Amino acid sequence: MPSEDEGRIEELKKSLYSRSAPDVRTRRKLRFSDKTSEVPTAWERPVETPSEPVELNETYKEKIPMSFLTKLLIASALFCAIAVGVGALLFFQGANLISADNIDIVINGPVSVSGGEPIKFDIKVANKNNVDLQVVDLAVAFPDGTIDPKDTSKELKIFKELLGDIPAGRSLDKTVEAVIFGEENLQKQIEVIVTYSVKGSSAVFTKTRSYDVLISSSPIGLNVSSFTEVTSGQEFDFDIDVTSNSAEILKNVVLKAEYPFGFQFLSSDPKVAFDQDTWRIGDIPPGQKRTITIRGVVQGENTDVRVFRFRVGAQHSRNPEDIGTEYASVERELSIQKPFVSVEVYVNNNEAQEDYVARFGESTRVEVAWFNNLSVPISNMNITARLSGNAYDKTAIQPDLGTYRSADNEIVWNQISVPELGSVSAGDSGKVSFSITPTNSKATSLTNPIVSVHVDISGNRNQESRVPEKLTSTAIKNIKVASDVSLSGRSLRTVGPFTNTGPIPPRAEQETTYTVLWTINSGFNAVHNAQVTASVPAYIKWMGQIAPASESVTYDSNKGTITWDVGNIPAGTTGSQQRKEVAFQVSLEPGVNLVGQAPILVDQSRLTAIDDFTGSMLESTHDSITTRFSTDPAYRERDENVNP
Repeated sequence: MPSEDEGRIEELKKSLYSRSAPDVRTRRKLRFSDKTSEVPTAWERPVETPSEPVELNETYKEKIPMSFLTKLLIASALFCAIAVGVGALLFFQGANLISADNIDIVINGPVSVSGGEPIKFDIKVANKNNVDLQVVDLAVAFPDGTIDPKDTSKELKIFKELLGDIPAGRSLDKTVEAVIFGEENLQKQIEVIVTYSVKGSSAVFTKTRSYDVLISSSPIGLNVSSFTEVTSGQEFDFDIDVTSNSAEILKNVVLKAEYPFGFQFLSSDPKVAFDQDTWRIGDIPPGQKRTITIRGVVQGENTDVRVFRFRVGAQHSRNPEDIGTEYASVERELSIQKPFVSVEVYVNNNEAQEDYVARFGESTRVEVAWFNNLSVPISNMNITARLSGNAYDKTAIQPDLGTYRSADNEIVWNQISVPELGSVSAGDSGKVSFSITPTNSKATSLTNPIVSVHVDISGNRNQESRVPEKLTSTAIKNIKVASDVSLSGRSLRTVGPFTNTGPIPPRAEQETTYTVLWTINSGFNAVHNAQVTASVPAYIKWMGQIAPASESVTYDSNKGTITWDVGNIPAGTTGSQQRKEVAFQVSLEPGVNLVGQAPILVDQSRLTAIDDFTGSMLESTHDSITTRFSTDPAYRERDENVNP
């Protein structure tokens, strides 16, 4: 290092570490002076020196992979080229392809029609493709309620016709006729289906077009006349007018009624065809009218509303009880008002609302209870009880106070026989009564015996204006008679389905067999769930023989009981060949304690069954069956007693 520089360094050290030289820094500071320095603005390139080229190994040079990005770019370029080519092909040669959009179905017809009038539809099928359509098939699907105008008895569901081939750029026309029925202001839809194929293809293609038609008027006018208000239990009528508005004969017309809860059908004119709600009107010529009258009674609470619906149309082709094509429908509301007089009919003090079940020959007391619901008096009240039914016997009536008119089958109570009926104050109540005995006056021909009591109460309402003076209230009570089902039994020896053995009279400690026969008569009503049960003494042996073998008879050896599951028994089997019978065989080996007695073969037998008509439980019993086979032709007196 030069000596000058060393001197400077030494001097600097002294100024740094000396405490007595403050002027060093001053002198140092005064030594600063401006000096221009040159700073380079860019990196200087190093001087290139020639070098020898580096050569890669040939093995690595051949296996350098292509990058994923390069592959993706190449694939995209190929896809674009193919897409452009296909697009160009479709653009320049697309005229040889076929499209359903180039097939037009044009339907010309009325937008509204009168129900029942013949109408025409012109259908045009146009081929706007450059390819011919082959085997073109036309189908027209019509809505329900369409018939063939050439045969009005046939329903027209679908019309089909083969149109053939339609060349490119050409069209074919077809006119289709039909008669469409339906309710007024009902929108119906017609559907046209065209199926076709093209040359060189086995596929079948379809084109569909819909067309809406409004039914402007119904072919039938349906008018229902009746009360708007009735009292609960009051009989009333519906008058239903069915009028043809069609220019053609309406064939196989059917009327159906839908009844609300609480309505009871009583009768109609003409009579119903099916289930008390269907009437077969038949054919109606143009302009003609048919009237059906329905009589019934409705039950309900005060201010209840009942809705009745009536429908008319052509009979269903497969179900004669239903409507296939509906022409018109009408709904009618009926308001139930509280009766001016509440009336109840009680049988033998039974206040239940359901039918009463009685027995033949049993005297039955009937009470008619009434109550004035009005806030005003009722004058000249009359109470009439009309009697009917196949178990009603006019000679078995005993009225209390009332007048019995046997010719009219009526019992009448009025102010003559019951003075308090002359004027009944608001809130007053009372009772009248009579007795009746159900009687089998038709012998074995009687089925489902019943006595019906129909009560009418009428009177005049006072102190009110603009209201009907005559008022009525009604009530109905049915007295059904239960079947007199009965069970009988006997023992046999020489007759019957089995061969019996052993000594007669029977001997002590020796075996003798008997046939036991049970017989059931169902009487006037059919019964179901019938069953007979009985027990046998310990000295009786069950032989397992049953006739007929189809009957279900079982023996419980643990309990010593015999059970016959009879099942259903038809009505009217008393004394006929239809009555139910079963025979079985038992064996008796009496002990010496039974000597001189007629031993019991089967203890008391008990029959139970349910009456189909009344729904009541029936019961019949038969006394014990012994060795006394007195109905057997070979029986002799004392043959039943056991000998030593």
